[in-house]
Amino acid sequence: MKAVVCVPGGAELTEVPDPRPGPGDVVVAVDACGLCGSDVHTIERGMGRPGQILGHEFSGRVAEIAPDVSGWKVGQAVAVNPVGWCGSCRACGRGVPWLCNAAGNLGVSAPGAYAQYVAAPQNQLVALPDGLPTELGAHAEPLAVALRAAGLARLGPGDAALVYGVGPIGLNVIMCLRLAGVEQIVGAGRSPGRRAAAAKVGADVVIDTTQISVTQHVRDSGRRFAAVLECSAAPGAITEALEVLEPGGTCVEVALTQETPAISMFAMVASGLRLAGSCSFAPEDYEAAVGHIAAGRVPVADIISERVGLDAVPEALTRLRHPGHLVRVLTRP
Repeated sequence: MKAVVCVPGGAELTEVPDPRPGPGDVVVAVDACGLCGSDVHTIERGMGRPGQILGHEFSGRVAEIAPDVSGWKVGQAVAVNPVGWCGSCRACGRGVPWLCNAAGNLGVSAPGAYAQYVAAPQNQLVALPDGLPTELGAHAEPLAVALRAAGLARLGPGDAALVYGVGPIGLNVIMCLRLAGVEQIVGAGRSPGRRAAAAKVGADVVIDTTQISVTQHVRDSGRRFAAVLECSAAPGAITEALEVLEPGGTCVEVALTQETPAISMFAMVASGLRLAGSCSFAPEDYEAAVGHIAAGRVPVADIISERVGLDAVPEALTRLRHPGHLVRVLTRP
């Protein structure tokens, strides 16, 4: 089959053996896979193992089933949760299944979906309803990330929230906050295309952070935030996020930042602030994401900028380092 693999200095399209289903596995023919920012950074920083197949935001149709698997049929449309879990270890019990040592994560420690086929454990498949475009299942993974983050923010009617960084994850967070009935949602980002998308999917106010700081916006508006969901990994973003919270507010750090920020513990304690890390999601978050997409509650398709073939994935991953007007790119293997 054709697949995009990591090579020194980047990624390239090549031929690799077709996957075969092991015990408990199903092989999925990939219909669509999102090009995630984490994959962009993996390639950019040379962190991928040679031959590694990335891609973890995907959906497709069942192509082959192991003899011990039941409940699935060839041709069935599915979204695939890339996060493996055993359900019995300490990490799974604490709600951080992506740290489970007994299971692999597709597109990270196991072959992913920048490929024509992927082998996946049957318990990581979620059926898509008849009539729903299979491509939409590829949006379940980033929406599940956003659902988990939005839940940690503990927001509702009457609250104001800031989404700092309006890439695909930030945009999905905006959709989730709109689902939660948040009164005012402010999006903040640098990319013009992504700022426009933020307004389209539910942000009431959108800030161009190349022109005005979040702190200045708060001074001008006179309203602090009940929560800030930091999705940018921009230098200084965490510190600034804590400064614009109202008493009792929450900062949820979603971006995988390398920063070690300066934080005033006096301000955190005196104002009763919370700082929470939100990485990935649990199986129930993924299933809820599929449910929201199937019910048409979230405009996930509205943020697609391009659909490309596998041959264009290496070049698209490079372009996404400086997205400009690009928002979300899907490959259709």
